[in-house]
Amino acid sequence: MASVFRRRKQYWISYYVNGEQVKKSLHTSNERVAIAKKRQIEYELSLGDLHVASQLPLVPILEAFCKHLASTRTYKSFKNDFSRLRAFFGPICQSLEPCLPGVKRGQQRKKTGTDKYAGAHVRGAFLEDITPEVINRFLADRIKQDNWAPKTVNLLRQILHKLFAYAIKHHGFRSRDRRYPNPVTGVDRLREPAPQIRFLSLEQIETQLQAVTESPVVHAMVAVYIYAGLRREEALWLTSDDVDLEMRLIRVRAKSVMDESWQPKTKRNRVVPISNDLYAILKAYTVPERSTWYFPSPTGKRWDPDNFSQDLKAINTAHGLEWSCLDFRHTFGSHLAQKGESLYKIAQLMGNSPEICRRHYAALIPEQMLDTVEFRRPALSGQSSDPELKAMMRQLLEQLDSGEEKGQPRLRLVRGRDSA
Repeated sequence: MASVFRRRKQYWISYYVNGEQVKKSLHTSNERVAIAKKRQIEYELSLGDLHVASQLPLVPILEAFCKHLASTRTYKSFKNDFSRLRAFFGPICQSLEPCLPGVKRGQQRKKTGTDKYAGAHVRGAFLEDITPEVINRFLADRIKQDNWAPKTVNLLRQILHKLFAYAIKHHGFRSRDRRYPNPVTGVDRLREPAPQIRFLSLEQIETQLQAVTESPVVHAMVAVYIYAGLRREEALWLTSDDVDLEMRLIRVRAKSVMDESWQPKTKRNRVVPISNDLYAILKAYTVPERSTWYFPSPTGKRWDPDNFSQDLKAINTAHGLEWSCLDFRHTFGSHLAQKGESLYKIAQLMGNSPEICRRHYAALIPEQMLDTVEFRRPALSGQSSDPELKAMMRQLLEQLDSGEEKGQPRLRLVRGRDSA
């Protein structure tokens, strides 16, 4: 079934799989080891369990994976994933070509975006060329040369893991190293430091809202970000039907408007109550006439997220402020945590998982176990320092012990050593 032959100092083996001849090195110069490996291969051939690596062209698989992401994920999510794949592979397929900000993919454009990691990309003709060693070397170089943070490394590792999982499920990918069916499992996930959360104090909230009063739309939007904890795009996609001042609710939900479809980041609809502070601001806000959007751009259209951030930054810079939409969102979660609200409630209101809220806001929750760290045993509820209360408790205990109350059974009390 298989034959062993010697090529220079190394032993090789030859066998057939599905009618095709396979020749490969056994990586040994010892004849006995070579024969043992031959027997193992023959045994696996007889069972039909011989591991044979696939041979998938890299570019078509990568393009198919990008189209899969675009059809299953929100725009912002797959755009970020494309950027990470471009950093690793380079612009080797149409979906990974860099675009200028504000230009939709596929539109005619005179200029193209820059390739920040040109010359450092991983090269390979086949997907099987991307081994754990290749991935580890690339990440080590980025950490050393470009100061990549652990979170950046983990995000790239995550999208590569999804790429190989997609190739395994849809294209029959089989790794060359049978130890790692998904090569990314051979890449360690880095430990990320605790997140640094910035949020506004009550005084800073007043200062921020005062800075944007000249623009009624921006003023109302900043109030929604702070007092409702919406993500940047969630507020930009609000329509008049989503804001119910009578019921005092903001509905963050999927929608299709003018041939455009949008989904929340987690693809789950939610409702956020309108607080008194936010209600007063939205009550005074008037939606521009003939506008589909609750917060339209100066041109009356839906505000582009990056353009809104730039406009907000320009206003804040003029007033000496540096807060962003993410800081406003963290302000909402942080103040609720400081008030003592449960992480589960905060997660529901913000559209996050409880685990993410725990990482961000657990340190802000008021301490509930102050008495736990005390070495001395705290006084029991009946051991008051008030002499009159002590006397009343002693009298009650004596009456129960003696059974003086008529019609009452005689009770035997077992007192602790600290009983009065």
